[in-house]
Amino acid sequence: MTDIKKNSNYDGKPPPCGIYCGTCPNFTREKNRCEGAEIHCKIRRCKGIYVCCVEKKGLDFCYQCSSYPCSRFRKFSETWLKYGQDLLHNQEMIKNSGSKEFIKKMQNSE
Repeated sequence: MTDIKKNSNYDGKPPPCGIYCGTCPNFTREKNRCEGAEIHCKIRRCKGIYVCCVEKKGLDFCYQCSSYPCSRFRKFSETWLKYGQDLLHNQEMIKNSGSKEFIKKMQNSE
């Protein structure tokens, strides 16, 4: 079982989907650790969310899209609930407070 409380205090830009990398199992693992969204999303270019949001529509975050929340985002966000992240809620926090404040809130939520 993944430890959803583990926090590596990620302070980079959140990805368009609104995941907080500091509690992401790929970012917090010891071996083959993800470098965080600011670097990893640009390299990996998530075929679903990143390409749609950033490359096709020129947006920074999903909530900025006229189709938000689309079925792709809803399905993707459901998979993150098991890691303790409600991406719909994260999008609202980013929308209302900005990405820097979102990161601060997530770092201090422990």
